[in-house]
Amino acid sequence: MTEKQPHIVVTGASGFIGTHVMQALAQAGEYPVGLCRKPTKGLVHGFDLENLGDLSKVLTGAKAVVHCAARVHRKEDPKTALEDHRRTNRDATVDLLRQAEAAGVEHFVFLSTIAVYGLDKADAVIPLDHPTDPNTPYGQAKLEAEEIIAQSPIKTTILRVPLVYGPNAPGFWRRLLKLCNSRYPLPFDFVGNRRSMMAVQNLADLIRHCIAAPSTPDVILATDHEDLGTTRIATAMRHGLGRPRRLFTAPKPLIKLAAHAVRRPYLYEQYFDSLQFEPTNCDWTPPLSVDDALALSVHKA
Repeated sequence: MTEKQPHIVVTGASGFIGTHVMQALAQAGEYPVGLCRKPTKGLVHGFDLENLGDLSKVLTGAKAVVHCAARVHRKEDPKTALEDHRRTNRDATVDLLRQAEAAGVEHFVFLSTIAVYGLDKADAVIPLDHPTDPNTPYGQAKLEAEEIIAQSPIKTTILRVPLVYGPNAPGFWRRLLKLCNSRYPLPFDFVGNRRSMMAVQNLADLIRHCIAAPSTPDVILATDHEDLGTTRIATAMRHGLGRPRRLFTAPKPLIKLAAHAVRRPYLYEQYFDSLQFEPTNCDWTPPLSVDDALALSVHKA
């Protein structure tokens, strides 16, 4: 960490998104310093959203902080979920921001989420200025963190990100990949839906761009600039996995009824409904096409 090359602090650096951010910054000639919770080679461990502690040593001399770490993809107790998310996704974010301000960091990049809009489906394409109305503790805590970050005296960039996919992606992507790797026919032919997503490599490059660019919007709705449908994704996955396509068309009302019967209505929404967002113009073009990103996500799965 020298005066000639100020470093960039990346939280959650061992995670799915954080590893790609570290790589993108390093390839761009930056000096990323990664923080993570568990001991990991090449990273500074001990970073805990439950208890940040004093980070002045690692923040001093940094020109930017990229806050990727978050509480997500875990089972929640409905009674404490909002409190838990506020503690980790809001309060810890604010603590990190305040420490960054005190250390003289110039730029704070925060990974937020489209969950701040509280939408599971939509008939129209959603713009950045669509009213926010989160319907999950995760989305609520992220929005509250956004509101505090927006008041910071230093430069801040808030990235509202949709589903992020790529090699070893968690959540929805992992479930769909597992389905496509089975020998069973799947009811994903001619689904006709469109959902905004973002390849993890493109997200990492957008973060690099936001740090390098002299000026970017304070809030950015980030997507791949090309939306995907379940039929296209499943076809690409099965091709990449060397499986027969084996997709068929099923009545949507029947599938929706089945999803509700097993108390998993979100499965129908994710696989069959549309949810598209209008990407914010920030003079950035995704370096990876969706076809290439899909191929990579399957190849390394």
